[in-house]
Amino acid sequence: MKIYANGCSFTFGDELKNPNESAWPVMLANKLNGSIYNNAISGGTNSRTVYNTIKNSCQDYDLYLIAWTTYTRFTFYKSDNNFEINFNPQLKNKIYSEEKFFKQWGETLYKVWFNELYAFKKWLQEIILLQRFLNQQPYLMINTFDNNLKLWLSDESSFIKNIKSLINFDIMNDEQIFEEFKEIQYYISCIDISKFYKWEDFSIRDLTSKFDCGSAGHILENGHAYLSELIYNHLCLK
Repeated sequence: MKIYANGCSFTFGDELKNPNESAWPVMLANKLNGSIYNNAISGGTNSRTVYNTIKNSCQDYDLYLIAWTTYTRFTFYKSDNNFEINFNPQLKNKIYSEEKFFKQWGETLYKVWFNELYAFKKWLQEIILLQRFLNQQPYLMINTFDNNLKLWLSDESSFIKNIKSLINFDIMNDEQIFEEFKEIQYYISCIDISKFYKWEDFSIRDLTSKFDCGSAGHILENGHAYLSELIYNHLCLK
């Protein structure tokens, strides 16, 4: 069995002594007697995951593991060398953090161009696009962060109250907000939540309160072993 995995640091295995042995996709592949290509990277974004999963689909993997990260991250490609650069609100990057262009563009990106409502909807669209692309392939998706799902997916009667802190509330009237509600509900109706491991009720980051973590907040070996067992049992029951 050939297995492909993609996501961010929690799937790559940041802060593990040996991610090539102890990251949860590797341990899961061992349980399934399969080989693994773990394409996750530290600081990975959802757009990067979509791009690279489609790019690597020509390899005919038997199982795809997609770990969605926070929707607050963005990937761009540097014009002079096509190098992939992933931005996060903390503006941390192993290569470019101290570069002037990285700081300036990152600050502008999050101060001027980041809109949480549209970032969330874009993420839902990314899920839809990748699910439809992988439709004929075995795959499982999992949320690395909760992405405020329970707030965004509130029912109509409590939607405005629950997402008030997440939108430009002062410049939107109730009618506009409920139009956003209907758009989100439409996207949710297009998502096959049966292809997720506990869509609203679990994220990998939940395990940081149950297992030892490194100094940067990533689960360590015991947490990865536990997660691989959860996913293995889930796959065996399907």
